[in-house]
Amino acid sequence: MAVMQTPGGPSPGQTCVLILIFTVLLQALCVAVTYVYFTNELKQIQDKYSKSGIACFLKEDDSSWDLTDDESMLSPCWQVKWQLRQFVRKAPKMKKLWARR
Repeated sequence: MAVMQTPGGPSPGQTCVLILIFTVLLQALCVAVTYVYFTNELKQIQDKYSKSGIACFLKEDDSSWDLTDDESMLSPCWQVKWQLRQFVRKAPKMKKLWARR
């Protein structure tokens, strides 16, 4: 049995191709919107942490950071400064080790 087609309507093959093209375009639009959204969010997060990191190193008042205070030791700024100080202290020792080789 043959399927009856209306003389002015699209064929089933054309309809399938149009649906496929529409689906691909819709997916491309969704990907583009998602990419723009997450790019913007990542830029905001990067700006936020970049500014707070710079502010951390430019802050000259270290008097509020008490080694016995757990809250100040949990501060990311304090942790970064402590790690940097440890690295600077170890750097001359590492240089001597590398010079021996």
